[in-house]
Amino acid sequence: AAIYIKAPTLTHATRIMSKVTQPKLHIEYAKRCEKENLYEDAAKSFELGRDMDNVVRLCLDHLDQPERASEIVRATSSSTGAQLVALYCQRERNYRGAIEFLLLAQCSEEAFSLARDHDCMDVYTTVLGETMGPDDAANTGSYYEAKHDMGKAGHFYALCGQHAKALKLFLQCGDKEVERAIEVVGKARNDMLTHTLIDFLMGETDGVPKEPFHVYRLYLALGNYAQAAKTALIIARQEQDGGNYFQAHNILHETIRQLGEQRTRVPLSLRRPFTLLHSYLLVKKRIARDDHAGAARLLLRVAKSISKFPAHMVIILTSTVIESARAGLKKSALEYATVLMRQEYRAQVDSKFKRKIEGLVRRPNREELPEPVSECPVSGILIPVSCLECPTTKDALPMCIVTGQHIVKDDCCICPNSLMPAIYSEYVKFLEFEDNKAGRGGSNGEYLGPDPVTGKPVNSKDLQKLAAEEVADLVERYNQSKELKEKNTKT
Repeated sequence: AAIYIKAPTLTHATRIMSKVTQPKLHIEYAKRCEKENLYEDAAKSFELGRDMDNVVRLCLDHLDQPERASEIVRATSSSTGAQLVALYCQRERNYRGAIEFLLLAQCSEEAFSLARDHDCMDVYTTVLGETMGPDDAANTGSYYEAKHDMGKAGHFYALCGQHAKALKLFLQCGDKEVERAIEVVGKARNDMLTHTLIDFLMGETDGVPKEPFHVYRLYLALGNYAQAAKTALIIARQEQDGGNYFQAHNILHETIRQLGEQRTRVPLSLRRPFTLLHSYLLVKKRIARDDHAGAARLLLRVAKSISKFPAHMVIILTSTVIESARAGLKKSALEYATVLMRQEYRAQVDSKFKRKIEGLVRRPNREELPEPVSECPVSGILIPVSCLECPTTKDALPMCIVTGQHIVKDDCCICPNSLMPAIYSEYVKFLEFEDNKAGRGGSNGEYLGPDPVTGKPVNSKDLQKLAAEEVADLVERYNQSKELKEKNTKT
């Protein structure tokens, strides 16, 4: 083959090159082909000889195949090939392409200049991505600051550690960049920056107090979980007072989850309002399954704290009466029917239910079906299923997120989404019901449905029963009495 390649013509070499395996011979053949203006054959032989830079050169200079050249360079990350493509792109005034390949060729200064001069900084930042160094980030921040794009400028100053400058620019954007400002202050852990942001959030800077949720996020970012918990309670209370139960429920769960992830004690002052809200939000799910007794017990729990639901007091009390009557809890139905017939509530009762409620009061029936019982996970004695306190030790009992009942020691699991406890068998039944409702019907004993806290999909196969000692540990952690651990309490 070597002799044929050097021959005056390539006729004989061409016939045998398919049988040649040595890269060096393919490269020599490719060079001869190029001299003969056989550019496609030359490119194929350079490729067989693993000389991809020359393939790129031929694609650009002779074959009019810039896309092929670009794909080769992206695959090989060849610096030489990248420079060739970058030069080609510049000749074609394709500055976005030139920037990409200059960066692949490690020519970042030239790429930055091109991006600056031709307003293509988005390409520059996208290609660099997570590999952007401090100097590149500072230059990019300066570029966007000159363009008066303060949000982007702040982002890149934050990347290179210029936290004070980043915060200043974020705050110039008002509410738009509050989350980024919080992120910067959380990373900086600098008292001056923290107080600057707090002043902004409290309205000291512009006279406009920001949403309390931002203060909550700031405390989380700083690792001040005690203050985060207190702020979450304030926000949740405001949302709950306004009838925004899902929002209140979400922020309480998010805070409980955050504290749990940091192995920080979750105070009962945070758990109790979550338990109450979740109980109310479970009612519709229990009614959908014709579990009127379960729905009634949940509503009775809520009704005992009805002052915490000022936006829907009459509606909730009405539901309590109706569900209690359906469940055979006549005494409880009578108790709250009597409340609804008071002067301050009577006019607000829905006309559809008023006559029935009046009838319950006129013809009082004090029969009450006994509540089912199950073992207390602490003392082991039988207690009502809706009881959330051990009668012996007064320990708070974790609530099942599916039924609203207390958990039991031999049938407990943790939801993989919300990381909250549930009665295992009840969770599987719930998922089976949701799976059938969605028309899937389950397969191989597996059921898919939304978890009752976050609404995210959960598969029954991902539920694992806890051992008795794990349940005991769960209850102990639920009742921890030590002070909240704080990573950083400086505010």
